[in-house]
Amino acid sequence: MMPRHFVRLLLFLLLLLSGHAIAADDVHAWLKKMHAAAQRLDYEGVFVYQHGNQLEAMRIVHKVEKGMVRERLISLNGAPREIVRNEREVLCYLPDENSVVVEHRKTDDKGFPAIMPERLAELGGYYTMQLGRTERVAGRPAQPLSIQPRDGFRYGYRLWADHDTGLLLKADLTDGKGKVLEQFMFTQIQVGTVPASALQPDNPGKGMTWYREGDAASSAEPGGRPWTAARLPKGFKLARQVWRMVPMRQKKVEHLVYSDGLATVSVFVEKIDPNTKPGMEGLSNMGAVHAYVMRADGHQVTTVGEVPAETVTLIAKSVGPMR
Repeated sequence: MMPRHFVRLLLFLLLLLSGHAIAADDVHAWLKKMHAAAQRLDYEGVFVYQHGNQLEAMRIVHKVEKGMVRERLISLNGAPREIVRNEREVLCYLPDENSVVVEHRKTDDKGFPAIMPERLAELGGYYTMQLGRTERVAGRPAQPLSIQPRDGFRYGYRLWADHDTGLLLKADLTDGKGKVLEQFMFTQIQVGTVPASALQPDNPGKGMTWYREGDAASSAEPGGRPWTAARLPKGFKLARQVWRMVPMRQKKVEHLVYSDGLATVSVFVEKIDPNTKPGMEGLSNMGAVHAYVMRADGHQVTTVGEVPAETVTLIAKSVGPMR
């Protein structure tokens, strides 16, 4: 990892060249403030999410009750759907499919981007960071933050945090040339007490088919060996490794999550069913999300993440049973 004093020297040189106020510690403080705001504040609002040629509008209700985060997302365009999160339980209501999918997260949700406060000190080795001048988002003063990669294995982020509360109001995911690949932005937001009734879904799921995720009790399949990635870009570390039963498919899948503190890559490993037609293999993408599918030792391995194609390819080709 690059020494902290050297990172500060680089940032100071950037300050002299650009004329902007830049300090890694200031960016870290804002990232911590953003992360904390989502864990302690009640709010509701409307945001838009653009990825590729698609534009989605969602209404969000967010409430923190006795230290537990509860949330409700309602789609405002396209197929009707609602997502209700009660801390680590996530329920997805799909009226058009007459179904409800229930998942259980094994760790706290980090939000977008997947900020890991305990790893902020390391980010200077993989990203350059700077603060911009105050702008307005959703009618509120916002502090811009620019977090740009030092290599081609990760995307850049431009974030706008509410000046008063620290809430994330807008986020751009950018490629190496600064092109916006995805954008999330509040168009209106109100911070304040949210009644518990606002978290109830319009359709509670009565008469629908419920699909529940099975519990992942261990990090290795009984009688088998856990899988691992032998090659990772600088800064990426194993953040989580669990077994889970995938809802609606009832197949057991090993799930590995690698992160550099902001960007994340997931690896899914499942046994190949000899009675199932083989799916498409190799590299594919949907907007900024890249996926690489391959077969190894009788298993299908899917590596996916909001990272460049080179990243998922490097990781995917090194995945195998732990030796």
